[in-house]
Amino acid sequence: MTNIDKFSFFFAFYGLILGLAVTELLGGFAGMVRAKALKQLELQTALLAILIFVLIVATWVDAFNMMQGTSLNLEDLWSPILLATLYFVAAAVVFPREAEQFDHLRTYFAGRKKFIIGLLFAAEVADNIASLDFMTTTYREEPTWFWAYLLPYNIAILGCFAALLLVQSRRANIGLLAALIALFVIPYWHQGAVDRFFINLFS
Repeated sequence: MTNIDKFSFFFAFYGLILGLAVTELLGGFAGMVRAKALKQLELQTALLAILIFVLIVATWVDAFNMMQGTSLNLEDLWSPILLATLYFVAAAVVFPREAEQFDHLRTYFAGRKKFIIGLLFAAEVADNIASLDFMTTTYREEPTWFWAYLLPYNIAILGCFAALLLVQSRRANIGLLAALIALFVIPYWHQGAVDRFFINLFS
């Protein structure tokens, strides 16, 4: 089996899990639409749903761009499969199943925020562990880019997730969720643009 065949086989399975996660997320939102409860959609819940959707898309993009030479073994696949699984579970919990709970989304969000953010934080930690070789290589070969962008960027993401686990106020939740969405959307909007900007800035 060639590397392309292996990647296609892996990506089909990986895409399936991520696709199911998106289905859970959109299905929860569709449930609110069916119940005519969109007026009750709480901003915290909406931002959390957007964040998870963006994370799923970013993970899918990363897998396509960075795992072309992957091998079909657990050493190579544990990280992406774990990430996809964590995102699936998080996506499944964002919206309540019972229509009666749509009127109490703030309470629902407060009761499940730490569980969902904990899953997303764990996924980010796993992703960083799996990327240690890439980080080490970048530190050796492109130290300016590593210190100016790569390290601060990853610290900012982990810091926002950690802060979300600790804060209690609605305003803080909204601010941190919005910040995380921006942190993932900006680099992936036109992938490579931010990297090139920092490389050109400090070269």
